[in-house]
Amino acid sequence: MPEATESLGERLVLTALDLLAEEGLDALTLRHIARRAGVSHGAPLRHFRSRGDLLSEVAARGFGMLSESVEKSAASLGPDAGPRERLRAGARAYVESAVARPGLFALMFRPELLDAENESYRAQGTAAFDQMLAQVRAAQVSGWHLDRDSRLLAGGVWSALHGLATLWAQGAFTGPVPNASLDEAIETTLDLMTGDLPNGAAPGGNR
Repeated sequence: MPEATESLGERLVLTALDLLAEEGLDALTLRHIARRAGVSHGAPLRHFRSRGDLLSEVAARGFGMLSESVEKSAASLGPDAGPRERLRAGARAYVESAVARPGLFALMFRPELLDAENESYRAQGTAAFDQMLAQVRAAQVSGWHLDRDSRLLAGGVWSALHGLATLWAQGAFTGPVPNASLDEAIETTLDLMTGDLPNGAAPGGNR
């Protein structure tokens, strides 16, 4: 018996997530998603405006997972951790989350495949960047790059992490640097980014 209409969207999103993990981006056609979900070929378009709308819901899940990983990394440090530890923990979580789900990570940053008007995609993507922005601003309070625009600085940090994650996930990093582990690559990148960031707690606390 087919599942209720109310659960069709969730079913299609979860199916697309599975296909991404197993077969990659090329598998995400509406026909293939519908067949795997056990519904008619036209069923996805009865729930989503377009393929891009469906894929945007999938990408939104990816941003949600990413934000959750970063949040957990900060929580694991305890309330006395300073902005340097928090920024580094969040950065590590970003790279590790991306490398763990390379197909999903790739989809999240393919705007030509997505619907920019999808509310979930916009909200989750904005929340993920704002999470990093908050960590960068906390670091600035402690004296790190006070002369820099916070959003631009967060964008620079994001670019470095995104580049490392993408190169590693695609196997491109280990070509010219064959003996490096992911942990070493992350630590080197973090040292370059935060080597001058004070290690103590920010004035007035960092909550």
